[in-house]
Amino acid sequence: MMGDRFASHPCTDLERSLRPAGGEETAAGAEGPDWIEALAALDDCDGYVVLVIDPQTAEVDAHGPYGGPDAAVAADSLRSSLDAEGLRDVVVRIVRLHLPGRAA
Repeated sequence: MMGDRFASHPCTDLERSLRPAGGEETAAGAEGPDWIEALAALDDCDGYVVLVIDPQTAEVDAHGPYGGPDAAVAADSLRSSLDAEGLRDVVVRIVRLHLPGRAA
């Protein structure tokens, strides 16, 4: 599955950020967080960047920005090239790009 090959790990702890203020749990019967809206907000970005990480040298190379489908194509192409060169330990990830100055 392509999602497993290129998954990124968000820096945000979604569950913690959606808890009520003060850490109280939501009362029974009270409306909980809107998970669909919260997940859509996490994916709200200015584009995607493909990162190539070499665990042997700790070097990181960034390619992009791309739109979503183009990022997946670029990541797959990079992964295929690295595999052909026998560099299976090099990691390829797609991450969200957030440009500075964008209103939150």
